[in-house]
Amino acid sequence: MESINIERNYSSNDEDDEFEKENEKASLKKGKKKENNRYKNEKNLKIQNSSIILLIYILVFFIIFLFFEIFILQLNTEQPKITAIKNNSNLRNAARQNNTDILNKEKNNIKRTDEIKIQENIPIIDDIKNLDVKPLDETIDSLYDQNKTDRKIVIAFFYYSLHANGIGRFIAVTGNNLIKTGKYDIYFITEKPPSHGEFAYDSRIKRIVGYNNYTLMEKIFKKEIIDVAVLQNVLSPSAVQFHRKFGQKVICMFHGVFLSAIVHNLIENYRHWDKFDYCDAFIFIAADDYYIYKKLGFQNEIFVPNLYTFEPSDVKSSNLTNKNIVILGRLNDHIKGVIYAIKTMFYIVKEVPDAMLYLISSDSRIQFLKDLTKELNLTKNIIFKPGVSNISQVFWNSSIHMFTSLSEAFPMVMNEGKAHGMPIVGFDVPYSLPYQQGFIGVKLFDVKGLARETVKLLKDYEYRKKMGEISKKSLDVFKNKETVEIWERLCDSLLSSDRSEFKKLQNDIEKKYYNETKAREHLESQFNILIRQHINLTCLKFDNLLNVNYLKNIKPCNFTELEKTNNNKAYNKT
Repeated sequence: MESINIERNYSSNDEDDEFEKENEKASLKKGKKKENNRYKNEKNLKIQNSSIILLIYILVFFIIFLFFEIFILQLNTEQPKITAIKNNSNLRNAARQNNTDILNKEKNNIKRTDEIKIQENIPIIDDIKNLDVKPLDETIDSLYDQNKTDRKIVIAFFYYSLHANGIGRFIAVTGNNLIKTGKYDIYFITEKPPSHGEFAYDSRIKRIVGYNNYTLMEKIFKKEIIDVAVLQNVLSPSAVQFHRKFGQKVICMFHGVFLSAIVHNLIENYRHWDKFDYCDAFIFIAADDYYIYKKLGFQNEIFVPNLYTFEPSDVKSSNLTNKNIVILGRLNDHIKGVIYAIKTMFYIVKEVPDAMLYLISSDSRIQFLKDLTKELNLTKNIIFKPGVSNISQVFWNSSIHMFTSLSEAFPMVMNEGKAHGMPIVGFDVPYSLPYQQGFIGVKLFDVKGLARETVKLLKDYEYRKKMGEISKKSLDVFKNKETVEIWERLCDSLLSSDRSEFKKLQNDIEKKYYNETKAREHLESQFNILIRQHINLTCLKFDNLLNVNYLKNIKPCNFTELEKTNNNKAYNKT
């Protein structure tokens, strides 16, 4: 029995071993199968992820390509925006909505050497019922008509905008006067489109928006429709060459004074002054600067005074019966010295408590001036007003025009005040001496002296009236008719093959407006005043500025600590 049980036990153990072996084989087989399935799943997942990433790359590439195509398309199809503009912006939206239909009706009648599409968003600032579409299209045709032989001389003024600043005013006033002669077609080519706040100009002047868009400019220039290009404050030979490439004569306008680099603390700008001589003519508006440009060896320099905004004989004078003082123009520019006008009022109100100062400007960053007004407890005597389109109304309601600029070349706003018979009081800037009769000046930064002279005017009506009459009479020095004739002779001489006419014009202007001795005296006086404001430039001498080689290597002075201390003491005392 025992042996049988043992055998059974052995037999049972063998069966168990075989069963375990079978289980192990099954488990291994099952594990391998799972491993294979997991590997296949991971492989499939990697393939799916790779496919998704590839699709994302393709999609991104397609989007970039699409944007690039749209950009190229816009660049190649952009056309000049021709604008007929008058001083009425109330119906601009109505014009934008309706002018497209009117233009489309005339579409079949337009003949062009190139097909031009009028953009739908032409900003016409005028009553839509007065919009004569055909002349607008004929104007565009005239730009591209190369076979036209009887066309007028085309003068184009280039600038970023026509907003209410000195250069915008110059462009509008000059364009208005030149087009009245009937000899020219005038174009204003700007970077910014027409908008509220621009100076009004003659509706016959054509406006093209696209300045600094060289692709668009090339499309226009290739038609050779511009004879004379007038650039504003450009110191770039490459820009001049761009215009010359299309057969244009280039006039470079400089609207400041030679010493402006000192005024604005940009002394290294003097290195680039010779760039102006790249132009066919270099116009400056500060007569005394003739002295410097002649010493520097310029060949193409010419003084042309700014045209007056108003003909004095056409403007009613202010009655000067109130105690209102006015300042118009930029307020946030330190060169305008408005901070000194506010300080002057601190002393004025002690003598004339009801005196009022009106600061009229479109500038927005003037909080520092308002803070100073509050600090000096002058909020009842100093009023900040936004810019206005009708400045005559401002002058007619004022009795004194205060002018606190630290430097000026040919101040148009001062001359506008004079045209209205306003007595002018301000800092005695040497640049303005030759032709600023009727201007009551005090030393630069002398706010007490400025207050004293203003109080004299406020307390004496007869004195105000007398100075207002002298002020208006002083505008006889420059007449708009004579200035227009200078522009006519200048353009004719540039378009002539005979350069002697330009030289003759230079000589005639020099004889009439330039006195070498007085110019040197005025410039040196201005230089010495400005140098005292800039401690790091006190080693600079006036004659240094008359040396081309010196200017090309000019740099701020270096001081020892002792020199800095001494100069700072002298500056603070001044």
